[in-house]
Amino acid sequence: MPATDTPAAPKVDDNLLQHDNKVFFKFVTISHPETLTRFSNDVNVMVAQAQKIVELNQRIQNALTDAEKDAVTKQRETELQDFNQKDGIFEKVYGFKMDTVAIRPHFIQNDAIQLMSPVTDEQIAELRKNPEFKENDVVARGNQKMIQLCKMTGEHIPLFERNINIIQAQQNSLLQLRAAEQSAADEAAKKRIQDDIAKVTEILTKNAEHMGKTYGLFTNNIVFDVLEAKFWVALTQDEVKAYVEKNHGAPAAQATIEAPKVEKKADKKN
Repeated sequence: MPATDTPAAPKVDDNLLQHDNKVFFKFVTISHPETLTRFSNDVNVMVAQAQKIVELNQRIQNALTDAEKDAVTKQRETELQDFNQKDGIFEKVYGFKMDTVAIRPHFIQNDAIQLMSPVTDEQIAELRKNPEFKENDVVARGNQKMIQLCKMTGEHIPLFERNINIIQAQQNSLLQLRAAEQSAADEAAKKRIQDDIAKVTEILTKNAEHMGKTYGLFTNNIVFDVLEAKFWVALTQDEVKAYVEKNHGAPAAQATIEAPKVEKKADKKN
């Protein structure tokens, strides 16, 4: 029997990521919580202004009179000049410009998070009774004390965020039902609401117990600290080809490059 060639395993390129049928490129990794917060805010500002410029361009195209076109063009030029000035500062801080990135699909992916919860002095006193308690797990945040619950990385984060979102939705539902109970029109309506409260409470209790067993959390009052995140921007097909040919030394049609896939996750609150 003639020997058959075994196809080479595809090379995994960690600078690329598949998501929503697109290939994304890792523009930057940020490993400081305060820098990440500032970066996220700066990106939002640049994206909002870029979208405004796109809308002004559309208004120029649809202008009905020369006077209207001239007025909108001046407004567009002012916005564009301001955008370019901000973009110059953005490049000095983060190493790339937002001029072409802002109107492309992009997202920030959390790679490492720290979970914390506010605690009182009484709770800290109780925690100190545990021989595994560490004093440096308690940190000050303004006038509030926080305890570090755990740290989480990469693949565990999307599922954890989904579970937290489910619990938060159930907590909100419970608050709404209790408010409805207070304003129920009659006893029959009040009884139906109380039955719903009992059902939601039972489910919420089970989910909270699951979180405790899975993640060791003793509270639902969770504060997220993002310790590291990556900023991904979608590439065009031509850019993907050029990247593969430049970085893997083969025509894109012949290369076997694999971009990892981002795990789908529920919409998250900022």
